[in-house]
Amino acid sequence: MLEVSEGKLMQYIMHGIDDTLILGDEVFTEPEVLMEAAFTQLAFSKVHFDQQYEFFHETDLDLHEIYTYAKTIFQEESNFLEQSQHIATHLHSVSTHPNIKSGDLFIGLFNNILMGTETKKVLSIVKIDDKEIFLDVKSEQNKMIVNGIDGINVRKINNAAVIVDMGPDEEPAIFIRTRRKEDIVYWQERFLKIKVADEAYEKTDLALQEVKKIILKEENFTNTEKLGLLNKTLDYFRSEEEFQVDDYIDTVFEAPDEVQRDLIVNSVKPYETIISESAIENAEKKFKRKIKLDDNIEIVVNVRDIEQVDELIEAGYDEATGRNYYKIYFEEED
Repeated sequence: MLEVSEGKLMQYIMHGIDDTLILGDEVFTEPEVLMEAAFTQLAFSKVHFDQQYEFFHETDLDLHEIYTYAKTIFQEESNFLEQSQHIATHLHSVSTHPNIKSGDLFIGLFNNILMGTETKKVLSIVKIDDKEIFLDVKSEQNKMIVNGIDGINVRKINNAAVIVDMGPDEEPAIFIRTRRKEDIVYWQERFLKIKVADEAYEKTDLALQEVKKIILKEENFTNTEKLGLLNKTLDYFRSEEEFQVDDYIDTVFEAPDEVQRDLIVNSVKPYETIISESAIENAEKKFKRKIKLDDNIEIVVNVRDIEQVDELIEAGYDEATGRNYYKIYFEEED
């Protein structure tokens, strides 16, 4: 995770990515406080810092475009203008598909960004596809003046890359965000050309996502059974060093039928791996803890053991009213 509160925007530039490439020719430095805060939010907001990437090339990393441009900037900041133009040119060359929107490209060089206990230089690259209308309201000579401004919403999700200078003896660390799933191919694979740095993290995360999806879609499970199976899944991943799909099924599911077993095996067999603890921590935030009833009622469940769920929550059907119900048992009220 990066801490940006003490960071400083040293240089930045804007380029236009359209049918015709418009290269900025002026580097801006020392922005005013509000502008620096806006650009910092644009650069780092909603970037996925729990997943780290690295540059790769089939033959020689020195032939990798973005890697070379970023390293050149880190080594000598006076190269910022020229290298930022190279970055914009490269992005334009991979943005020829009609589904890829034209837009603006922000490139900024930040200093004093904290990663762990060390301060780092960071190169931010953000592609902004859409502009919005903002109302500029001012008071002048006891009159209210309202103007419409065509501008950029710095809180909106854009395609972004954060490239961290790890020093002369280590390759840069990369973190990204993508606006849509469809953007992954052109932004991650064609433009940045990066791969996951921690394969165990990626496979653990994908395995957890997939089994969660299978459990939640199974119509034969009640809501409490689904909660219990999700909790048992997390327990399995916490307690084991390696994910093996057959062992997972035998541990978590009671006598699954062959259709269920085959579905799970076919879906997650490719993700067998050494288990990543950080991937489990990330998954715990997303795993279902609620039973939703109608429109306005939710039961939040925070127990791990499926037997506990069954002991605390009882589901039933009331024939007199023709409605389903849950009966909840507890020792004391907080």
